Amino acid sequence: METKLAQLFLQGGWVMWPLLIFSVLSWAVILERIYTYLTVRPKLAEIATSLVQSLRSGDSNSARQICMAGKPQISDVFINALETKRPRELAERMTERSRVRLMSQLKRNLWILGTIGSASPFVGLLGTVVGIVRAFNDMAEKGAGGFSVVAGGISEALIATAFGLIVAIVALLGYNIFVTAANQTLNGVKLATEELLDLSYSGNQSH
Repeated sequence: METKLAQLFLQGGWVMWPLLIFSVLSWAVILERIYTYLTVRPKLAEIATSLVQSLRSGDSNSARQICMAGKPQISDVFINALETKRPRELAERMTERSRVRLMSQLKRNLWILGTIGSASPFVGLLGTVVGIVRAFNDMAEKGAGGFSVVAGGISEALIATAFGLIVAIVALLGYNIFVTAANQTLNGVKLATEELLDLSYSGNQSH
């Protein structure tokens, strides 16, 4: 099986090498993003729920302790919503900047998947053109047609096209899934921070 795959890869021509690099990069980004989302998203939801519960019960000190105990890259997005000593407008701007930083973290390296998803079909198409040119060259050199003469070039063209499409499909699926997950996470964080701001400042005013 491995031998057949290696033979198919080599039959695809030189364009298979950049496609292989694209494939490795895609899977590296996909696996790294999976790890990030599986660790960050549950923590964000857990901290947001704990903070809202603490503020609803009037325990602002416990809410601050929850933020301090969490990892900075996760808890920083909530901490500014708890600091009621500054004007609310300033707290809202600082909270928004924290959400932008979180967005950059959640969408990091996704441009690689988008670029690979867009470029891979064209690289595969280039392999198609190269394979067809090779087929016509074989016909010209041998002065005859027939499937046996053009088989090598056509095979190269089809393999490169198929591999380019496979790489593109994987990259685009990963890109769309992670962008959707990032947007859903950011929407949840936005709702949580707005509720925290309301709870923090309404509680502060009541005192």
